[in-house]
Amino acid sequence: MKKYLLRKGTLFVFAFFVFSLAQAQSQEVKKSQLYKHYQMKYVFGMKYNDNEVAKDALYSMIAMDPNDDSLKMRLCYYYFDQNKFVSSLFVSADLLQRYPDNIDALRINALSYENMGVRDKAADAYESLYLKTNDVGVLYQLAILQFELERYSESKTNLDIIIKNPESKTMKLNFPLENNSQQEVTLEAAAYNALGMLENQQGNKEEAKKNFNKALEINPEFFLPGQNLKEMK
Repeated sequence: MKKYLLRKGTLFVFAFFVFSLAQAQSQEVKKSQLYKHYQMKYVFGMKYNDNEVAKDALYSMIAMDPNDDSLKMRLCYYYFDQNKFVSSLFVSADLLQRYPDNIDALRINALSYENMGVRDKAADAYESLYLKTNDVGVLYQLAILQFELERYSESKTNLDIIIKNPESKTMKLNFPLENNSQQEVTLEAAAYNALGMLENQQGNKEEAKKNFNKALEINPEFFLPGQNLKEMK
């Protein structure tokens, strides 16, 4: 046992030494004139809205300091903002390999899968994100994906959890309207509307109507449940 503890302690010291060495090397890189040149190139690229220049500068900084994950996170956001979801997925996956608890990377990972239409992978990512954040907004995204994947029991369970959570009464979501504008409603009303859609899909018409009406009771101007009720008639 003593030998094991000694070995474990030795490994810890060695790992800390390697980490410290990497940090020192990173600091030296950041002090170099070439690195500062790329920093200014990135700043001006962003300032003048030249995304390609900013991206090129980011890659140069990453090449010089590959251990600086904040640079990769910026690149991840860049790709996502440019709707390049395959690239934002790859960068986020790279970050998550090193740091599985990186909430920003996990969020981009989930959103990238969702925007690519890979719903099962997006649902897995949202589930991991919810377990790490306990964010009911994330749980709503998961419930909607589960509904689309016809995992009705899981979706209903999560929508019930959202409705019972006091945060759902104050948290707001935006929904599109027919005139290309957006409508803000509470998460609670959105969850009742989704629950109505789920019940309707399973043939439970009366339960569906109850949930749509509950959504309208909470937010009377909410377009979707009103539309859903009209379609049922």
